[in-house]
Amino acid sequence: MERTRHHLRTRLTALLLALVCVLGLFPTTALAAADTIKLKDFGMSGVAYQSKALGRCTLHQMYYENGSATTVGFCGTKGAGMGSSLKGQTWGNKSEISDSTVKIMMAYYYAHSTGVFTDEAHAMGVDDVWGPEYTWYMNAWVQACIWRYQQGSMGDPVTACAEELMAVYNSLKGTHYTSIDDELDGRSFRDRTQFILDGGAGLWGDCKVYLYSFTGSGSQAHPASSVQKVILGELKITEITEEEYSLIVKKVDSTNPSKGLPGAEFHIQSENGSFSKDVVTGADGTYKQEHLDPGTYAVTETKAPEGYEIDNPGPQYVVLPGNGNNTVTVTFQDTPPSGGEGTIRKVDADDPSKGLAGAVIKITGVDNSFVGTYTTGEGGYLTDVPWDTMPIGSYVAEEMTPPEGYTKSPDQNKIKQSFVWDGNKVCGKLFRFQRTGQYT
Repeated sequence: MERTRHHLRTRLTALLLALVCVLGLFPTTALAAADTIKLKDFGMSGVAYQSKALGRCTLHQMYYENGSATTVGFCGTKGAGMGSSLKGQTWGNKSEISDSTVKIMMAYYYAHSTGVFTDEAHAMGVDDVWGPEYTWYMNAWVQACIWRYQQGSMGDPVTACAEELMAVYNSLKGTHYTSIDDELDGRSFRDRTQFILDGGAGLWGDCKVYLYSFTGSGSQAHPASSVQKVILGELKITEITEEEYSLIVKKVDSTNPSKGLPGAEFHIQSENGSFSKDVVTGADGTYKQEHLDPGTYAVTETKAPEGYEIDNPGPQYVVLPGNGNNTVTVTFQDTPPSGGEGTIRKVDADDPSKGLAGAVIKITGVDNSFVGTYTTGEGGYLTDVPWDTMPIGSYVAEEMTPPEGYTKSPDQNKIKQSFVWDGNKVCGKLFRFQRTGQYT
């Protein structure tokens, strides 16, 4: 079984470049958006790329004094003026942008450029911090997605954002990909984008996005009337990294998944080796391990319950937290030994020693989906019931058609009876479907 962490890391593997920390740009728990922001630094890389939807896009980064922090901002007006001559000037009149794609893309950018991650991102192993050069290019990707939103050409967000990612990558590596379904290291541009957008606030954090209008005096190079608006985000991580999580190991009967099995033994091991424990399922077939740190855990079945065989010992890999949940359940199934046979017989009410062939009996599962209809043979026995594959559980046997020359009893207790199949024998009453025997 492929490890979950490896699988998810592969899905999100960035385009390339070494990963090093970006130091000192943001606080460690949230990026607060002030009512007024001031341009602190403006950088131009001299690199541009060509977007099919947007035309020529130039890579640059803007840093704003944002309260007590410094935050990367994005161009709020494509083609408007912006440059280092505006350092120290301000933007205000803050208004919120609620578009979900813009919010996710900015949360994704801020998380990876600052190292502010959710516990789930840490647990899934998608918490790599971008290096400075890589941050420039990802800034360009997010900027392009914002412009697509502003010009109304977002359409399908996954397609639109993947198209811009492909354009940025072609510029970065000098490649010539033409379809977002082309694969890069085994993953298409579409799949990479899909994973990022599917993560949402649960994986990347909740990002509020604000649009600011220029409130400065402008400069000779950039008159106030030509200066662009600015978009800036406020990333909030609601999880507390010290929070503890729970793992439930569940063992069930493979023929009847609603039946929990006590006495199954498991070994739980954290991927980083900090936790290791042998556990046993209780009366309801479960074991709950609490007080776990976020991370990936391997769960392996070491011994089946009495009377059962291990179907697949594992290990199964579990990520805590998972899908935003602090408690995650992993389920194992075991198969009971086959070979037992039940007995159901149709007899004459006046002479119970006389078995009657030709009675049609319907067997219906009560706690499972089994349904089958069978006909009694010599001696009144059902001989073609698939006892070896029937789920363990409760059933109702009902006479549907009496043998030739007989009529069904008006007593429902005599034509419909309950029983339990435990894999070896029928438990309950001795099944004699006694009917008033009247020859016609």
